[in-house]
Amino acid sequence: MSDEKKNSYGDDSFWDLDKFVPKTSRPTPMTRRNSEKSTSAIEIQSTVKSSDSHRFGDVPLSHDKDQITRFIPPHNDSAFAKKYTLLEYSPKNPLIKSVRVYSEKPDEKIFVETNLFIRERRSLLNRTAAVCPHTPYYSHSPRYSQMSRGQLNWYLWWRENARNGIFLETDESYIILYAYELAATDETEDKQKSLDMLCALLCNYNQKKLSIVFRMMIRDMICDFCLLHQLPSPIEKLRGLDRQLLSSAFLPEFFIDFSGENRDRIATLGLSSLSMYDYKRSKFYTPENEALFKNAISGALAAVVADEQAFGAIISFTSGMYGSITCERRPFARMINIVNRSIKFEITYFQMSTLQAAVTDAVRYSENKIREHLGSKSKLNVMSVNPFVKEAIDRFFAESYPPMPIVDRRRRSAAAKEAEPHEYDKLYDVPKREFSAEHAMEIERESWETTKILTEAFADESDEINKPIPTESIITTVQTFTTYEPTKAPDATENTNGNGGLYEKIKQSLGNAAEFIRLCQCGTAAEQRKFALANKLSTDELADRINEAAVDIFGDIILENDGEAYRIIDDYSDQL
Repeated sequence: MSDEKKNSYGDDSFWDLDKFVPKTSRPTPMTRRNSEKSTSAIEIQSTVKSSDSHRFGDVPLSHDKDQITRFIPPHNDSAFAKKYTLLEYSPKNPLIKSVRVYSEKPDEKIFVETNLFIRERRSLLNRTAAVCPHTPYYSHSPRYSQMSRGQLNWYLWWRENARNGIFLETDESYIILYAYELAATDETEDKQKSLDMLCALLCNYNQKKLSIVFRMMIRDMICDFCLLHQLPSPIEKLRGLDRQLLSSAFLPEFFIDFSGENRDRIATLGLSSLSMYDYKRSKFYTPENEALFKNAISGALAAVVADEQAFGAIISFTSGMYGSITCERRPFARMINIVNRSIKFEITYFQMSTLQAAVTDAVRYSENKIREHLGSKSKLNVMSVNPFVKEAIDRFFAESYPPMPIVDRRRRSAAAKEAEPHEYDKLYDVPKREFSAEHAMEIERESWETTKILTEAFADESDEINKPIPTESIITTVQTFTTYEPTKAPDATENTNGNGGLYEKIKQSLGNAAEFIRLCQCGTAAEQRKFALANKLSTDELADRINEAAVDIFGDIILENDGEAYRIIDDYSDQL
């Protein structure tokens, strides 16, 4: 016991509890010792007997009495594993830079040769079939070994018809099984024929016969099949599926194949679907202009693709916007246990999103050209259009859809409405004929006969009713007829009753709001807005009311917007 404790406790050692507590040291927690994670090499020291040192064989050990030091190599990460290249090439598609097929194991084949599906496929590939009834079959991952005798017979009969171009109605599990069979084409078979059949399955079995999940799976299988066998994108055989091909696809850039022979096909098969702006929502997209929009925009994009400089500008913008990216993918990912797991794609490509920006600007600029063709002054805002792209679109519209003179739409619609004949006017369209006294007497006689019938029906009988029709009165009436010439319709000048007459009539109809006309003669836009606010209206509403009153008076509008303020139309400036 220390001297301090002796002084504290005196001679009594009863309170000295330290000697009853075990002498132990608390170890450092593992969380503190391993707080810094590392995959580098480390050394571990352990205590062993000298007699057991022979069990470590050739492991480098450093002896220090009864301790040895053993070397542990770094962690073996799969990212640093060696990759054996099976195939590497650069497609013609400018959006895909390179494709590499590699394996993590040497001398590996794409499909597992010992797999039951592969062995059964070889035995059933050329088996003939006979007519048999349809047998239902459902499986999320169909296999030959799962089917009964009746199901296998129907599959073989349906497959033979499909090979001959006859696509019978069947269950989707049979379709997916055949897609698996086509995807597993080996080196001795015709790969182009298998690709054509995959495209035929996707086109002939629509969403009512094949669920969207399996349609997307076949679409991705087509992409994997072409990348694996260096085949171009079969865009011509997938006509009409432009949006379905691009929606949620793993590699939509594959289906936008801008290689030389596919450029025109891409432009005509829905390049406008890449646009983030839907021109069908435009206020100018009416049933009358539907064909104009569709043909003009698709034609403009085709002209851009056909022009080497414009097309090169779009591709260079796409490749230079964010650069290329590289991704990995297992081919035929849904074909479980059929494809070797060590096989992978390494694809370097340029993203479609950058191409969408260029196409969107081209579509918006094309709609502006359509609006010019329709004679409208309103324009869409366009971020930026490459000069070569702009030149190609301008050249196409100058040849196919030249611009019309800009006319105020309200004035044009009012004139069209005035020119359109009313239904009741057609009742008064009496055919023109020469005057005839005999014909007039006949009309007079028929009128008297009608009068007699009506009088007999609604009046008391009298002697006046039974009197014969006097011939002299008919002759006298005929002699008083004169030829009728319609008077000339008064024009706007006659209706105005001189200078200021039109203004007075509009003022009688609208009151003080007609003072807006004076501001349209010499006032500024600010003065017009101030006057409109004082009347609790906008300038557009005031102009519309005045134009409607003018149409009611003499059939035409008198105000139009020149882009800054409302002005009086030149034809009527002298009359107000």
